[in-house]
Amino acid sequence: MKRNKCFLLREIGQVPYLLPFGQAIADQQRGCRINETGAYLWRLLERDTTPEELLEALAAHYDASREDLPGLKKDLEEFLSTLRYFGILVEDGPASVDAPFVRYLRAGGLNLKFVGMPVTLPEQFDGFGCGEPSHVHQAICIHPRRPRRHINGELLIRNEEFALIDADSQYLLLFPSSSQILEARLLKDGSRVDFYCIPPFAERFREELFHAIRIPFLYLAQQHDRVILHSASLLYRGKAWLFSGPSGTGKSTHTNLWHERFQTPLLNGDLNLLAWEEGQPLIQGIPWCGTSGICDTGTHPLGGIVLLKQASDNHLRELSADERRLMVLQRLISPAWTAEQHDRNLHFVERLADAIYITRFHCTKEISAAEIMRGAIDGYLETQPGGSL
Repeated sequence: MKRNKCFLLREIGQVPYLLPFGQAIADQQRGCRINETGAYLWRLLERDTTPEELLEALAAHYDASREDLPGLKKDLEEFLSTLRYFGILVEDGPASVDAPFVRYLRAGGLNLKFVGMPVTLPEQFDGFGCGEPSHVHQAICIHPRRPRRHINGELLIRNEEFALIDADSQYLLLFPSSSQILEARLLKDGSRVDFYCIPPFAERFREELFHAIRIPFLYLAQQHDRVILHSASLLYRGKAWLFSGPSGTGKSTHTNLWHERFQTPLLNGDLNLLAWEEGQPLIQGIPWCGTSGICDTGTHPLGGIVLLKQASDNHLRELSADERRLMVLQRLISPAWTAEQHDRNLHFVERLADAIYITRFHCTKEISAAEIMRGAIDGYLETQPGGSL
């Protein structure tokens, strides 16, 4: 716990007061009168501290005896209770959920705990349910109310649909295009995100919430050495093959050609989570799949990434080492909110580029494009250990 940065210690007529300013005034919070001991404790609360540490410091400051400690502890508890009442004390512990309803989910090899109300659970998670795991990687908590205290910080990202604010130990996520999702608060270790929403919780709200949850999930995935590639995927010869390109370049068209011509199973129509297991790259199923409705819950070895470009004829172009890395990096949707996050993505791609097949395919939307690409993949697999047809 520590002090709210929107309160100041000021003397009025030589009497110490804790007075609100900035956001605290906007939230209509009140100040309070304190004594000299309270002023001493206020200075200690500049850093995150515990009641036990405060009591120890207070006892040393007043040279208190063992017999004095119970009374000193009681006074301290009353002081901290007053600060909490006025919103002057900030405690980063998780807020309780007003209407608890719990569902456990597993996506991308990560365990999620959804806590809220039954009517708030997006149906897209239906196929990703699981029993209670021994460890939860991220708790997703839905609060059907406005936040009781607003927080501010440094604005990192802003567009028409999303704004991100660095607020000390957490990120504040804002969704300007949603009239019902007011904000979300994501702990920086990724372990919990709290959404503050206002009813009614109908189908449109659940759709908005489903897409909003993707942002903290992407952050969690990155924390666990996973990235998300904007791509459509299929299963061929026991491996996943990802087809990526800017919107409109035909990644879904191309995978559908494979499905039509070779009956290859489709895995995801829009996004794929890449991870490592025992030194091998793989993809793990997630529910986010764009408008395609195509997603898979399984885990599959990753064979390669095909970078598509529309053309009047079908031909492959070999990429240099830096091109392979750069072009895959540019197709990631994993967070790059900070330089450190960007470097995490780059490190993942550099490791990946040496382990899988990556090529540039200039192609048409004809069935011949799928046939040529399959031939190239077969040729690549024949060069790999145990890869003969």
